[in-house]
Amino acid sequence: MVIRLAAVAALLALSVPVLADDLKAPVEGLTDRNGPAPTAYRPVVDTFVIRLPWSQLQPAPGTLNTAPIDAALAGGTSVRLRITAGVDAPAWLKGADPMPWYADGAQIGTIGHFWEPAFDAAYRDLQQRLAAAYDGDSRLREVAVSRCTTEFAEPYIRHIGQLALNRDALEDAGYTAAADDECHRDEIEAHAVWQRTRAYLAFNPFQRIDETTWTGRVDLPFTKTMIDYCRTTLGARCVLGNNSLDPDRPATYVEMYEYIAAKGGPISYQTATAAKICEGQSPCPAALWKATLQLALDYGAGAVELPDGPTGYTSWPVAGLQTYDDQLTAVP
Repeated sequence: MVIRLAAVAALLALSVPVLADDLKAPVEGLTDRNGPAPTAYRPVVDTFVIRLPWSQLQPAPGTLNTAPIDAALAGGTSVRLRITAGVDAPAWLKGADPMPWYADGAQIGTIGHFWEPAFDAAYRDLQQRLAAAYDGDSRLREVAVSRCTTEFAEPYIRHIGQLALNRDALEDAGYTAAADDECHRDEIEAHAVWQRTRAYLAFNPFQRIDETTWTGRVDLPFTKTMIDYCRTTLGARCVLGNNSLDPDRPATYVEMYEYIAAKGGPISYQTATAAKICEGQSPCPAALWKATLQLALDYGAGAVELPDGPTGYTSWPVAGLQTYDDQLTAVP
């Protein structure tokens, strides 16, 4: 039996204890989700996200284009790297016949067979190459977990409301729920090669697809199982979170937030869009964005990615944001 080098490396990494003193601090405080904050806001929003498509970093297998990461890192000292897969995965990995993928009734691109071993091997290779280049770089604090994704860097979203449009492609590709479940375990294990850098995982109540009936349902127990698995596998390297925090969320989200909070830090959230938080109002009522930031604190967050756009955080007063940044950075 041939054992992939990537799998061996991951197992070895899992067996090596990581001392707390060796870990980089997690991303803390108020964070810009798209890059360095405007100058006037940098005293308060002093951390940011580097968001890059996987296809840009690996235009060919066995390579790594570090130039866009290096250029972005030059502008910060506390950064989260978010590599988008799904529709942004490299063409060579999607294969000759990628699956068309639909969301909101329209095709948004194509995706590969993210649940298959070849995709796993490629994702592990990416993480190994990135870790070799950046695990010792103090500026890069966290890397988002993103292999098992479709549109967003949120592995637990499957667009189950679009199954009528996505079913044929999934069925032809041999998708199974069991393989999808394994994908979630494998993508967490792939981040074990990072010894000093944290892994940020955005959770949602899992949108499970049953390939025998081709129906979808919300499976919160599976999400809870994977929250536990992330902490069991990576320990303090696992940063628990969600990318759509908003006070107006269904009960399943509230239950998930409470479950995450009970696990303790590190915890981080990205807010919902400004349009959702502000309920379409411009300017955004202060009570609405403050309620969202307070909710993050209530659920134990040490960092929050802020919304962008015309009613986003750059339309909110710096002094008001400072209060929340101070509280977030004080979270143990």
